Order: sequence, then structure tokens, then C-alpha cells
Amino acid sequence: MLRALDFLETALWGYVDFIAILAIGVYFTYTSRFFQFRTIIRPRETLKAITRKSRETRGVHPLRLYFSSMGGSIGIGNVGSCITAVSIGGPGGLFWIWVAVFIGMLVKYAEIFLGIKYRTQNNKRGYDGGAPHYLAHAFHRKWVPIVFCLLLCIYGVEIYQFKVIEDAFVTVFEGNRYIVKFCLLVGTFYVTLGGVRRLSIICSIFMPFFLLTYTCASLYVISRSGIDFLALLKTVVVSAFQGHAPLGGFAGSTFMMAAHHGMSRAVYSGDIGIGYDAVIQAETKVTDPRLQAKTSIFALFTNCAVCTLTILLVLSTGQWCIPHQTTFDCVVAALSSRLPHVQILMALFFFLAGWTTVLGYLAVGMKSAKSISSRRGQKFYLAYAISAFILFSFLDQSIALAIMTVSGGFLLFINLCGIFKLRKEIQF
Repeated sequence: MLRALDFLETALWGYVDFIAILAIGVYFTYTSRFFQFRTIIRPRETLKAITRKSRETRGVHPLRLYFSSMGGSIGIGNVGSCITAVSIGGPGGLFWIWVAVFIGMLVKYAEIFLGIKYRTQNNKRGYDGGAPHYLAHAFHRKWVPIVFCLLLCIYGVEIYQFKVIEDAFVTVFEGNRYIVKFCLLVGTFYVTLGGVRRLSIICSIFMPFFLLTYTCASLYVISRSGIDFLALLKTVVVSAFQGHAPLGGFAGSTFMMAAHHGMSRAVYSGDIGIGYDAVIQAETKVTDPRLQAKTSIFALFTNCAVCTLTILLVLSTGQWCIPHQTTFDCVVAALSSRLPHVQILMALFFFLAGWTTVLGYLAVGMKSAKSISSRRGQKFYLAYAISAFILFSFLDQSIALAIMTVSGGFLLFINLCGIFKLRKEIQF
């Protein structure tokens, strides 16, 4: 099974999606005259626009959705899966993460813009929108949004991060696996059944604390590592194009390995073009799609900063080329070099970051299931989600990550095709 998933992952991310996201990202960057850069240097303008008082009572406040976006994208994917980009692809994987994020900002902007433009009102004083809605307009085929929703349902059960959280609690606190699993399931489905509103409240509470604490801890360890920072950046750039020679437990990489793993992990951790975030952001109170879509650029910039900190942390401490049982052990080893009691701290970090991601993805999966069948979709999806969380928690983390990456690869390809067909409707 793992071999088949690895083959699909390589075919999608190494060739099809790799070329597609580069082409569309560069196209939007050129036609918009580097709109993402012009937005990033003017954060006050965007903040002032989205916080302006509005009489609109339907929907969720845009700042809460901003934290929901970060809750879904900034998680164990940044702390864990991005490490595989350098452990397999070498230090050059970091460079390709930067490339993917920079050009991916406008891909994400485009999908959120379209998701809000084609959204519809629901009976819960909110909105339903996102990729399933604009894909119906792009292709004029009923089966396309249905297939996309089915893939979102699979992608929405974040089995990888759920398992990492469970393993961290069981390992650090020596808790009973079944009790930990039960508590996580109860908390997860309680928040998810409250919809995007309840999700936004949870993320608004947890994410600022996680971002501040993890950033401070990582910067402290990196600054005390004594490494030549300029030399490290040179290694990152050179490795991105020339590959990297074997070192320790690292088997050596090529240009394609660095590009493939760097871009695929950036897209996965930042939800670039996959469609998750567009469904969440479509719930905004803001009526102008351009304003809410701009916040995605800042969310992705923050996501990239966390990915960069994590990779620099393991590179500066040398942990990237030392074999570890899990990515959790790799980060713990890096932080433990300068900080005490890191295992307990990281278990709490993984819970805060990973759980918000699990909640966000599952909320989107629930909305996608309802789009497929308004009467029974969510009931069937709840049964599937519970079964998947329980089953995959007993399997290796690599299988769970491979399933998420492959399903994300198919979602990305379908979504990019729809965005390209509707490219002339997007306003920058």
C-alpha cells in the first residue's frame, strides 16, 4: 500500500502538480505585477479595511477567520512534515518551500476570491462557498464538484496530525492510548459540530499563544547554536539546485528531490490551492472578495515563517541528518540542546497547533459531505471520520501522511484547472 501511495505522490507532486502550480503561480504573479509583494509591505491597509465596522450580521468576523486559516495551515505540518522536506530532499528543500509559498500566495488568493464570489447563503446565518461552488461554474458538470467534495471528505479527516498528537501525549505523559484517543475524539467532534463559528473562536484563543511561544523558543535555540547563518543560507541555495551529498543518516538528494519534497510540503502545510481554506474563508462577513482574499497572503506568510524557523532549527543543530523515529523526536532533540523539559512543552505545542488543524479540516469535510447529501451526508461522514481516526492511529505515521499528500495532490490538480478557467474573473 505504501509503495502505491509513494508512486502516486511522486507522479503528482514530482511532475503534474509541480508544473501546474509553478505555471499558474508565475502567471498570476506576472499579470498582477507582483501583487503579493505589494500586499505584504502594506499590512496596515489590509487590517484597517477588514476591521472597518459593517452592518452585515450574516457570517463570521474576518479576523476570526484569519486565525481559523492559520489554525488549519499552521500546525504539525509546519513542525513535522516540513522536516521531511530537508531530511529527504536536503537543505535545498527550504528554498523550494519559499518558492512555493511566494507564487502560491496568489493561487490561494484566487481560490478564496472565487470562493466568496460564488458563495450562497445558508439557513444558519452564514454562507456556503469555496472550490465546490466555483468549480460548478468553471466546468458546468455536476460530477466535478461532487468528486472534489469526496476528496475533501478524505482530506478532511486529518489522520496524520491526529496520530502525531496522540503519540506525543502517550509518549511524554505515559498515558493510556485508548483514554487519550477517546478524549481527543470527544473534543474534536464537539468543536466540529459547532461549525466554523465555534472553530474560529477556538483558533482565536490558541493560535496567538502558540505562534508567540514557538517563535521565541526556536529563535533562542537558533541564536545559541553558534552556526554561521550566512554559510547556512548559502548551503540552502546551493543544495536547492545541485542536490546534496550523503551525510550521516541522510542518503543524498538531487535537484528534483529537493524541489519535489520542498514544494509538496509547502503546499500541504499551507493549504495552497487544495481548497480547504476557501471553504472556511467563504463564511466571512466581508462582502468584497478582495479584502478577505488579501488576509490569506498574510496567513501564508506567517505559515512560511513557522516552516522556516522549524527547518533552520533542525539545520542549525544538525538534527536533520540524524535518524529519528518520528519528526516529533527530531524537533524535541533540536530544542533540548538549549532548553529544559522540552518534551512536555512540545507535547502541548503539538496539541495546540495540531488540534486546531484537525478541527479545521474536519469542519470542511462536514460541509463537503453536506454538499453531497444534505440529509445523510454528515451522518455518514461522522461514522467514516471516527473509524478512520481509530484505524490509522494504530498504523505508521508515514502511511497517514502519504494518504493526505496523495488526496491533496488530486485536489490541487482539479482546483488549479478550475482557477485557470476562471482566471479572467479574478481581481487583484
